[in-house]
Amino acid sequence: MEDDDSLSPYEVFQGTAWEAGLLKSILDDNEIEAFIKDVSVLPWNTFPVLSNSAKVFVANKDLESAKEIVKEYYSNMQTEFPENPDEQ
Repeated sequence: MEDDDSLSPYEVFQGTAWEAGLLKSILDDNEIEAFIKDVSVLPWNTFPVLSNSAKVFVANKDLESAKEIVKEYYSNMQTEFPENPDEQ
């Protein structure tokens, strides 16, 4: 049986619900259990929607592996969607 600390949840990402869902799917594909916590307090149909409305959590035992995947995810997102397209 694993100790309680190995199952403690740790936040690895905060972003839009779409981004969090995509990252959770990538973590699942890499056999890392994750869950999403919606941090927005507004109903889904209220405007404006918060841009950082979801967080992704993993267990402490998967934290280092998850950090590497999140780092690669950020890198890929910057390549696909640069913050300042004029710099390209």
